[in-house]
Amino acid sequence: NNADNQVAVAHAGAIQPLVQLLRDEAPSVREEAAAALGNLVFFNDETNAGNQAAIAEAGAVPHLAALLKDPKAQVTAAGALRNLAAQNVANQEAICRDALQSLVQLVTDGKPKAQVEAAGAIHNLAAGNAKSQQLIVEAGALEPLVALLKEEAPRVREVAAGALWALARDNPELQSAIDRSGA
Repeated sequence: NNADNQVAVAHAGAIQPLVQLLRDEAPSVREEAAAALGNLVFFNDETNAGNQAAIAEAGAVPHLAALLKDPKAQVTAAGALRNLAAQNVANQEAICRDALQSLVQLVTDGKPKAQVEAAGAIHNLAAGNAKSQQLIVEAGALEPLVALLKEEAPRVREVAAGALWALARDNPELQSAIDRSGA
């Protein structure tokens, strides 16, 4: 099964070389390395916490953040960051530090697939993490997330609503801010 394969690939020593490939000169190599790292973390609603930690410790977050500005790799990089942020406070902090502004920029003016992945990453950054929630608001994510609620594509609206839910959950201050923003 894929969960066993995730562990086997990591144990075979693939994480560090994949992180190095995030800086490869070929755009397609960078994109595939980001996809592989994202897949080593998450499968069928199950997070591989060991691989999450190993990928972050190998220095992937700043390189994935840089790929958010690469039109060829930004969707895949945002998806990998989305998976790395899931239920992992240390990774949430690193991603907020290194990638949050670029994620907000993708939500604001990215293509629909990039908006979905970036909003999904923001959802995972916000989920149960009051510090990340505040940083997300300070980064200016509320207005673009609210704007996505009016997009034509249902998946874009769905993920934006999920990100706003994660921001508002158990946070009355942010619930008020979201309400004031027009959601």
